[in-house]
Amino acid sequence: MNGTYEHLFSPLRVGTILLRNRIVAAPVTKYVYEQDPAETLELIAEKARGGAGLVILGSIAVNDTDAVIVNGKSGSLYGPFAAKYTEELSIIHQYGAKASAELMHCGMFADLMGTDLNPVGPQAMEVTLGDFQGYHGILRNPPAGSKTVIGLDKAGMEKVCDDFARSAAAAKKMGFDMIMLHFAHGWLPAQFLSPFFNHRTDEFGGSFENRIRFPMMIIDRVRKAVGPDYPIDMRIGAKEYVEGGLEPEEVTEFICRVEDRIDMVHISSGLDKFIDQTSYIESPSIHPHLINVRFAEMVKQHVRKIPVVTVAGITMPDEAEAILAEGKADAIALGRALIADPEWPNKARGGSAQSICPCIRCVSCYTVATEGPTQGCAVNPCYERELRLKTEERAVERKKKVVVIGGGPAGMRAAMEADRRGHSVILLEKENRLGGLLNVSNDDPMKIDMGNYKRYLIHEVEHSGIDLRLGCEATPELVKGLQPDEIIAAVGSEPVKPRIPGIDRPLVVDILAAHRKIRESCRNMVVIGGGPSGCELALTMAEQGTHVTIVEMADELAAAGNLLYKAALRIRMVEYRDRIDTMLKTSCSEILENGVLVSNASGEQKVIPADRVVCCVGMRDRKALAESFYGLAYDVSMIGDCMGARRINEASHEGYFAGHRI
Repeated sequence: MNGTYEHLFSPLRVGTILLRNRIVAAPVTKYVYEQDPAETLELIAEKARGGAGLVILGSIAVNDTDAVIVNGKSGSLYGPFAAKYTEELSIIHQYGAKASAELMHCGMFADLMGTDLNPVGPQAMEVTLGDFQGYHGILRNPPAGSKTVIGLDKAGMEKVCDDFARSAAAAKKMGFDMIMLHFAHGWLPAQFLSPFFNHRTDEFGGSFENRIRFPMMIIDRVRKAVGPDYPIDMRIGAKEYVEGGLEPEEVTEFICRVEDRIDMVHISSGLDKFIDQTSYIESPSIHPHLINVRFAEMVKQHVRKIPVVTVAGITMPDEAEAILAEGKADAIALGRALIADPEWPNKARGGSAQSICPCIRCVSCYTVATEGPTQGCAVNPCYERELRLKTEERAVERKKKVVVIGGGPAGMRAAMEADRRGHSVILLEKENRLGGLLNVSNDDPMKIDMGNYKRYLIHEVEHSGIDLRLGCEATPELVKGLQPDEIIAAVGSEPVKPRIPGIDRPLVVDILAAHRKIRESCRNMVVIGGGPSGCELALTMAEQGTHVTIVEMADELAAAGNLLYKAALRIRMVEYRDRIDTMLKTSCSEILENGVLVSNASGEQKVIPADRVVCCVGMRDRKALAESFYGLAYDVSMIGDCMGARRINEASHEGYFAGHRI
């Protein structure tokens, strides 16, 4: 990381206002679980305090009846949520950032459950549970469930325009520095813009000229309401990733048509309410970084007066700086990156970019992916509980000697937090390097986010007061000799070796060894086990030209992955369909000298040729080793994989809290 970032930290003029830098805190909305109001305000405060130039409050409905994204949990600026928005605005200004309000109307996807209202859209239609979704759409869709969409007539359009105008005027009066019109992701304005949604046959449907008519009416009405000098931002999706949907060329032309009426434009992509397409809005780690930059660059080549913002898959300052330096965008919007580390801007500006805790794009913070309440942030255990942890934190009465056994993600987080608390920490790692299972990221381009997180943890350990001892295998005798007050065992796990005839043949490797061989040529590979690790390895090898067959006993790939991860995996698998074969409900019966014998659910057998077979059927905990350290100190904790299979978020959280409580 270069540590200068002159473009990122140069001011940006947006209409009549000047932002202190080019970092925009993208709108991030909590849809389901609403924690303590003070914690909610703290999430906003962190973004402004952390150094963002502009903070956008997300998903503000333009009315409290038929526009809301979640009934009872989102609302207008002039309804019951007004006091909350006012306080959030005050906090943003308190820390020197500018504030924007994202105004939206959900149209046919408004959440009207529990009401006698019906949603509005481009044309009348019936929307039943899971219908009109297609393309692996959301199976459970309460907002649109069993509702009749009312096709907007001209009077209805006028009302929507008035709602947007009234909301914009309210934002200006409240003191917001600007507003953002949400014209992206399949909400009402996009439903008219997109030929995928808009099947009207009058002057508001059909041709491009007709489809842009109503969205332009909204912009004109808003501009009239706020006057010529109040900044208007617009968020729009350049591509919807559905057949017959919006494409970048039409979107660029629309932006050029309204450029003289707005002051900035955010370029996004994807559709909400459609699982595969939502994976482009909140891109999981399996999608490439910078997925919308090419669209922003295209728009920037055509507009002349307004700054262009890009968003999605940007996690580190070097990426952001390069985008700006190369003229592909004028500002960078960060969503999950500021959840992972709200101090991202301040650290980058202060020359401490290596201390930024990077977002790993696991999407555990997003309710759609987790199909319910969020699982928080994988790499920031304090997310959504910052104030509670500060309140509960006890002063260290006595400096203790803490021995942490294992330098994987759980062990490093435990050691870091215990050190921060002021204890004397010894970290023992039997290998000559830190990282544990995160080291599979070393040569795998599919695991760039995991690699970034590993580098962050190692940097923090090496630049702390931790007594790091590499190449030191912990034994009960060694640990006892250190006379610890507390022991944290994070001894990890090892690959499971299934009882398959031929498992010891030379062509067989486990998943860890497979990553060490990832750059070695391989013509045909069979991966036994279609979990996330096996699938990602298959994608990496296919990209290098290897033909891969995945053999999985279950009826789906990556069963442990969340909804959006599996959506992105489907998309990536299609990209390599000529190099990756998937055999579901199939087991490996025997490993042969030059292949594997597999059996499907019907008992049919087949030999798959292979010059490398990767066994990827899970990890076995080292619980017995961890338990051997009990009795050497009064307090012994077991964390991470030694307790059972763990994801990064569980390992990070367990490590953090093990160190925090001491």
